[in-house]
Amino acid sequence: MTNQKTNDPHDKFIKQLIPVVLKNFFNSQTSVSVELAEDLAIDILCKAIQRDNLDKVDPALGLLGRLMAIHPTVIVEHYSGYLDLEDIDSCVLRSALYWETHKSQSDNSAKIRVTKDSVLNQTPLHPDRPFTWILAAKCGENSLRRWTATPAAELGDGVYWLNSPGLSMGLVVIESLPVCTDTTLLKVMGKANSARQAFEDIFQLDPRLELRNDIIEVSIKHCIYLQQFQSNLTEEALSFMVYIQEVEQAYQQWVQERRAEGELEGKLKGRLEGETTLVIKQLTRKIGVLPPTLVTRVNGLSLEQVESLGEALLDFTRTDDLVDWLG
Repeated sequence: MTNQKTNDPHDKFIKQLIPVVLKNFFNSQTSVSVELAEDLAIDILCKAIQRDNLDKVDPALGLLGRLMAIHPTVIVEHYSGYLDLEDIDSCVLRSALYWETHKSQSDNSAKIRVTKDSVLNQTPLHPDRPFTWILAAKCGENSLRRWTATPAAELGDGVYWLNSPGLSMGLVVIESLPVCTDTTLLKVMGKANSARQAFEDIFQLDPRLELRNDIIEVSIKHCIYLQQFQSNLTEEALSFMVYIQEVEQAYQQWVQERRAEGELEGKLKGRLEGETTLVIKQLTRKIGVLPPTLVTRVNGLSLEQVESLGEALLDFTRTDDLVDWLG
């Protein structure tokens, strides 16, 4: 039986998209292992760069930004299909296992004293203990009732708190979110038709907006990845892929025009430096401290090569994997 959770191509896209759009406010890791089994890996673990400044998350992120600002440490689990009871069980297990293996490394002085108010609060009593957001395309009423889900009225339609005792979790049913600029970044993570409509809104944003261009570039790379599964994609998914390819043509034309005018050179250089620093940090977390010779080789890569390495390193388990890739 195919494991949709670990193999669905759209889940891979979300693992690329969320770290990019949150990069100015959260350090994000993907496929965070909590056990030896691959299916127990957390999708995305986000830790606030400035813990005491979460209210300053960019308003352009809309509802996604407000979801992430709920707590300094947030797990994001994405389900591109229909969420069932076992999926939620797995999210609970991964969160519990992560905290069990990491709590000894946390600062005990940061714990919040247990009071009547803190017990009733949705967020964990320690900033390092993650709050989990489950982002699912769809979810049935039975699953909502099973986990005592209640609407998060302050966050709007389609968002729920899971109120079973001891949980620090929430659920976003993407297809139930209203269609508006506030939900665009979440809608692009939903089913293909919703994603296309949201993406059309994103593409209409100011071409100079960093967030817009980051999303477009991640989406283009994802469509290149999808080409290997083209024969197995649904008609809906194929339509979205074709649309992104059309967007790529317009986007590349804009890039070439700006480059010709010399407006992008400084930004590209700064972006290369930033991307390279991020990739080296991710490699260190994934396979350990890199030898100076390998750091030098990574620093010598082009922006396109660094971006390709950023995707490839998700599958690395040892230093030799990096050496082989560079070769």
